[in-house]
Amino acid sequence: MSRATVRRNVHFLDGENNEVLGFWQNGSVTWNQIAEWMHITITLPSAHYAVFRCPESGNPQDPATNHGPSINLSGNNDTVNPGYYVVLSADGKYRNLDLLLDLSFTLKNSYRQRVRERDNCCVVTGTRVPPGDYDAFEAAHIFPVAHLDLWRSGQWSQRIEDDFPDVGDSKIHSVQNGVLLLSHAHTYFDKYKIAIDPDRYQPLRSLLKYHFRMAVLCNLKARGPEYDWDEDIPPGMDPVAEISNSEEGKLRFELIMAERLNSLVE
Repeated sequence: MSRATVRRNVHFLDGENNEVLGFWQNGSVTWNQIAEWMHITITLPSAHYAVFRCPESGNPQDPATNHGPSINLSGNNDTVNPGYYVVLSADGKYRNLDLLLDLSFTLKNSYRQRVRERDNCCVVTGTRVPPGDYDAFEAAHIFPVAHLDLWRSGQWSQRIEDDFPDVGDSKIHSVQNGVLLLSHAHTYFDKYKIAIDPDRYQPLRSLLKYHFRMAVLCNLKARGPEYDWDEDIPPGMDPVAEISNSEEGKLRFELIMAERLNSLVE
């Protein structure tokens, strides 16, 4: 039995009672998001494994045999409760995990590798990659993975033509949603301080146009600050009043409307 040393309140165990995944739940992570995260970290198709709640209070001693029913992940917008969970075969029976799961649970790197092979330079600065040395370069998502819910609601996956097996069900990890950038350019790109003209470089033109429009909205305002909005609305707050009474609220409304209406972008 092994446990992670990092501080977390949601723990995922394997059948041998070793902690293989986990995170700190602040109240907003849903099972649908967990499904996407597990697709990234577990090498087998989702039909080959399932998640079960451990009913014991505190540290489970035998999660492989003492567990509740399986939890439906995909499409489940219920919030994940803190506690212990076990990842087993889909029928809830313990099998040799060497056959069932990749115990290393390493992040799939096919997205990064494909972006590297396609671009081989920073697409903003033009800096070429030294032979085999990608230390200063990062594969950046045009549409942030953190905004997966907006990706789904905007039906961006329907625009992705990439049929590579590892893009995921949502297709947000498609090479069409990526560009290779120097690390400092990646930082500016994520903050919408720089953008790429969608008419000059096209992993997927509509995605670059989305990012370009967000950059325009963020930077053509007089203040031009860095925006870091909390997606959760605290109890008692009037969101309409927030939008009406502040410039940041109005800008946020513009950004959300642009995201919701992106299906009209040709």
